[in-house]
Amino acid sequence: MTVIETFTLPGPASAAWELLVDHRAVLGLTPGLTVGPGGRGTLRIVLASHSLTYRGYARQHIEEEGRHLTWTLSGKEVRGTGRAHAEVRARFRDNPEGSTDLRLTVLVEGRGRLADASPAELDRVVKSILAKFRRALTLELEGTTAREHPTAVPEPAAATAQPEPSFPVSPTPPDRSSSRVEIVLPARRWRRQLPAAVVLAAVTTGVAVLLLRRSRQRR
Repeated sequence: MTVIETFTLPGPASAAWELLVDHRAVLGLTPGLTVGPGGRGTLRIVLASHSLTYRGYARQHIEEEGRHLTWTLSGKEVRGTGRAHAEVRARFRDNPEGSTDLRLTVLVEGRGRLADASPAELDRVVKSILAKFRRALTLELEGTTAREHPTAVPEPAAATAQPEPSFPVSPTPPDRSSSRVEIVLPARRWRRQLPAAVVLAAVTTGVAVLLLRRSRQRR
């Protein structure tokens, strides 16, 4: 049977390509797949409420031109005589919005319990694996983007300039150079409170002015 799925991934196609050409990343993102050195390992699936484990190998073929990836998985049932073979072809395409369309074509064939399953059940199993693969791949790409482009910490907003406090400006004192200076004796009720020297000076000044006026009148 053949299953074709296309889903959108965050970021440009180059980012998804760089991640998936690393076979170790692909193996880690595939649910139920455990692969050791040399590409050999196991694949566990749930088919018609039965858990099946296949032991075999996984290989990857890379075509740099056009960015084509092909994964081949083949194995034998750990408990049984059935066999399974799958081929997954990946094609990448950039979207104008900056995301990536990843098109996966999955071809599955086998014998034993895999061959006895209905097409609907087999289709459900393959699509479930692809959905988990898509979620894991999306999270990995989002994490890669966050590490390469960390969110800039916003700089603290500049404090709003506060207007300088204004103080009332005293008017320029008038020019008193031509003002007439007068000596006024304090009122009678305040005389007792003034120092004797002040009172004496005021009286003396008054007498001097009076004598000066009389002297001028006699002339």
